[in-house]
Amino acid sequence: MKKWYSYIILALVCIGFASCQDSDTVPQLQTDGRVSVHLQIALPGGDSAQRGATARDFTDGGTDDTTSDQKALSDDDVFVLVFQNGALIDQVKGLRFDAVSGGTNPSSRTLTGTFVQPETDGNLELVVLTNLVQNQLVDVANSTLSGIQAFFDGKRGSSPSAIYESLIYQYGSSEWNIQSRRIPMWGTTGTFSLNRANELKKNCNLHRAVAKLGFLINAADAESEGRGFDGFMITGISISGIMDRGYCASLNTLGPSASYYASPSVPTTAQALAGDLNYTGLNVTTSYKDRIYLPEQAIQNNPLTIAVSYTYKGKAKTKEITFDENVIRNHSYLYNITSVTLDDFDVTILYAVEEWKSEIINVPPFK
Repeated sequence: MKKWYSYIILALVCIGFASCQDSDTVPQLQTDGRVSVHLQIALPGGDSAQRGATARDFTDGGTDDTTSDQKALSDDDVFVLVFQNGALIDQVKGLRFDAVSGGTNPSSRTLTGTFVQPETDGNLELVVLTNLVQNQLVDVANSTLSGIQAFFDGKRGSSPSAIYESLIYQYGSSEWNIQSRRIPMWGTTGTFSLNRANELKKNCNLHRAVAKLGFLINAADAESEGRGFDGFMITGISISGIMDRGYCASLNTLGPSASYYASPSVPTTAQALAGDLNYTGLNVTTSYKDRIYLPEQAIQNNPLTIAVSYTYKGKAKTKEITFDENVIRNHSYLYNITSVTLDDFDVTILYAVEEWKSEIINVPPFK
């Protein structure tokens, strides 16, 4: 089962390798004062053992599916920042991905590059940022690969949070098409000491900058497709109050297990879109998933409302649902329509996050 979760394994190669290893695939020892970096990236949807976790039934803590587009990394839109003692000192340069193997939906990718050997000892941290160029960052004047690299070079000495505050994407006025505009993602290795005499292996979880919203019609659980109701069809979905922008990297601290966020991180400049986000011309009888993506949102400050247009046995109606949860990055929110009458339908929201934890939240029916 492909999960709404991603995982990276990084190996920092600081010394030469034994002569029996393939020199074409292993970074060579640097003699120019630079450190060679070898990153083995295990993408979501691969072998669960690669992610250090085992898939479980949704009702006991499972998660929603991840599609290949939802985990996509653009090869020419990846940045790796090097921090020492909480301050930016360099970027990993010369980043190169290996060729994709195993079809168009690989379970892992390999990335190599180098950064300047720090002159002094101290705690290091590598931060991975992806899919920034195609999201046209609000506070970066030149949102090209070289322009963003120059922006980071100009931030040397800054803390991670000071940099993240400038990494804001605009949502846009229409639905987010992730095939042409990939989802921004962020991850960190955590701090470590660079031992020149050893090969260091680090783990890094990637967190998507958006949440996703979907609908199931009469599904047994979130891992099943909807079974539908005779004569019932969703014809349109309209969302009002959605935020117009969001952070590519959260300013908040990760949750108790350090694998997911428990609260939203919303730019102070964010405001509700002037118009609604509309999905029209639908003929949904069982499920509508992997189409609606939302920026983070603090519901107590900015309410979010969903209007579902539907027909049931020839009668057209619209049901309004107030979204009662904070919208948190990398979470999946699924509304399951559990019963239908000629006057109304009831919904239950199935709430899942990327670390295989889930909750079921009952939403009172609207009359």
